Amino acid sequence: MANRKVTLVAHIKTAQGWRRYPVAWGKNGRIKPGTVIVGGKEQKFTEGVYQLRTYKGSRMVYKSLPNDNAQDAVNARDRESALLAAREHATEAGAKIVEPESRKYLRRAIELYKQDRENRNALEAKEQAALVGDEFLTVSGVTFVDEVTVDSVYRFHKALRQRGCASRTLANKHARLKSILLYAGVDKSVIPPAPKYEKTLPTIYEVKSVGALHEKADEYMRLVIDLGLMCGLREQEMQFLEWGDIDLAGRVLRVQGKPQRGFLVKDSEQRDVTIPTELLKELKAYRKKHPKARLVLGTGKDGETPNGHLLRNLKQLARRAGLNCGECEGCKELNECRQWTLHRLRRTFATNSLRGGVDLRTVQHLMGHADLASTLRYLRPASGDEVQDRMNAIQWR
Repeated sequence: MANRKVTLVAHIKTAQGWRRYPVAWGKNGRIKPGTVIVGGKEQKFTEGVYQLRTYKGSRMVYKSLPNDNAQDAVNARDRESALLAAREHATEAGAKIVEPESRKYLRRAIELYKQDRENRNALEAKEQAALVGDEFLTVSGVTFVDEVTVDSVYRFHKALRQRGCASRTLANKHARLKSILLYAGVDKSVIPPAPKYEKTLPTIYEVKSVGALHEKADEYMRLVIDLGLMCGLREQEMQFLEWGDIDLAGRVLRVQGKPQRGFLVKDSEQRDVTIPTELLKELKAYRKKHPKARLVLGTGKDGETPNGHLLRNLKQLARRAGLNCGECEGCKELNECRQWTLHRLRRTFATNSLRGGVDLRTVQHLMGHADLASTLRYLRPASGDEVQDRMNAIQWR
């Protein structure tokens, strides 16, 4: 019989995403393994975890159980119910139950990790941690930090493969999970090696693709595209770019932090970027239309709100322009192509700068990289006719 205060549910994967449903019980009062009640009917599930639902005040709290054994889940519910009852009786008697605090909840550790990344202004890392952390908690069944094992990490890998994640994506998620677990205090010997993948060449945009995107863009989005393409700005650098950072007469854009807005430049190093003539004309024209704005790409009535949806705006533009690849997971699930990213505009800037004759050290400075190795990872080698012409121009003998 279900307990009023502690309810056993199953968090399962459905065609609509992860959903919670009550577990199914037989006439004999025993739980039916791998079965939930959906719309009043029993339904089997193959991927999911059992969870205990309790309350903190009026807020529902879910606690994942460490394995997928149905009877163990029932036993865990009964233990939690008994503990709640003991707490109530102790409170009524004016006593207090002292519970051990030696075990650390993994979910709490993940929240602390996310807060740490936010404090460092590593907002992308915080977002990735939120996704990876929830995925790991859901598929592993781990509740406490000391329950993390090699097998629980491998279960995470298996679940990602079953979802159709590419090897590179799997490796990236593993790297983020490893960072979270080490921060939580998990011994590194418990964490298996990262999955191997075939390293691909850096991807850049061809002139034809950018031209097609530019043609469908409005004035605002053309500016977004060109700040990435011609100045190599990161997403947050675009969000917090102020007109005071731009010297239109000197044709220079300064990338610098905005502590008052909680934004710091990556690697804590300012840099000046030369503005190409074409982009300079765009900026001058846009400034005339927005003479009082402080943020170049600000939103809201006064243009003072940083736009946190630049990537989404770019993907929506690519879709309207008919430039979605139609093959990637993003196209199939969200109709937002993974090939269109602000970061790829930045890689295109780096590659085009080098091919245009800018020396490698200068490209490193323009990109804001602390070392050349980081810059080299962005550069796509020349190919085709370009390489053929250069090879033919060499005096071989």
